[in-house]
Amino acid sequence: MRPSPKAYLLLLGMSLLLGAHAQYRGYFTLQDFATVVHNASGVNGVPGFNTNPQNVLGYPAPGFTPTQPDNSKLFSFGWGGFVEVSFARPIANLPAGVDPHNPEGYDLIVFGNPFYVGGNRCFAWVEPGYVEVGVDRSGSGVPDAQTAWYLLLPSHPDPRDASGIPRFPLDAQWFGNRSVCPPIVGYADVTPITNLGHPLIPDDPFTPDIQGLSAGGDPFKLEWAVDWNTGQPVVLEEAHFVRVVHALNTSHPLFGRSSTEITAIALVRRYGDTNADGCVNDADLLTVLFQFGQTGDALAGDVDRDGVVNDTDLLAVLFQFGSGC
Repeated sequence: MRPSPKAYLLLLGMSLLLGAHAQYRGYFTLQDFATVVHNASGVNGVPGFNTNPQNVLGYPAPGFTPTQPDNSKLFSFGWGGFVEVSFARPIANLPAGVDPHNPEGYDLIVFGNPFYVGGNRCFAWVEPGYVEVGVDRSGSGVPDAQTAWYLLLPSHPDPRDASGIPRFPLDAQWFGNRSVCPPIVGYADVTPITNLGHPLIPDDPFTPDIQGLSAGGDPFKLEWAVDWNTGQPVVLEEAHFVRVVHALNTSHPLFGRSSTEITAIALVRRYGDTNADGCVNDADLLTVLFQFGQTGDALAGDVDRDGVVNDTDLLAVLFQFGSGC
């Protein structure tokens, strides 16, 4: 059976990038990314890319550029499809105004495979997915009947009906080659990736193009959490699971059914946390002291990511000492 046009494009994205090597900048470890897939469905996903949800674990695929996705590592799911994951640490509600590279306090980043069409940073091929977070009320460590799920309410397009209740699917206009000036905000698989950026630095989702040192992807905050039944905000200090669900139920005359593709999901580190355990403590202080004076692009002790471990990094750990613990 011949592959569909969309499957052919995904396969082409793999073949063009065979032999590509990870170039992401900065220091990060597998502990910063999703570590366990709990549940998933690739229903209505692209055939050949919808059978292995384990592909969302670990780092983003290595060969991404803003105009050329790397489809060697992803999971595809359409309407009715989803993926649920957890991490080595809880998802923390990080404060704004602390980390100079995360001034708005984003908590997690979802990496899909959108791309800028024709190199135009105001048009991207997008297939939005909405994002939920789960709170492990039973303490079981797995999503179960007691898990409370909350939508991280998207800003644009706003999915709420006239009563303020979130409703999906989105209108078909949000599938395919879309203007992203102003950006689509609050959905997965809408912002491209650059492998020249840092995958733990969130992009500014309200500004077109990929900003600063970020590797792109779509950032989310626990502060966006709302109750599905009322649409009202919910205060969360932390959560334990992430679920990404395809937000559309439509087709393209050439490329077939819409489907979200995910390559990785990362947690943003707390400022001063050098070892990805979510707590700024003695271990982080020792890391900075042992690496003091060193220079380089991938040093755990380079808290402010300026390429040198110095007084600024030491002060960052001291000022944040005890946070998250």
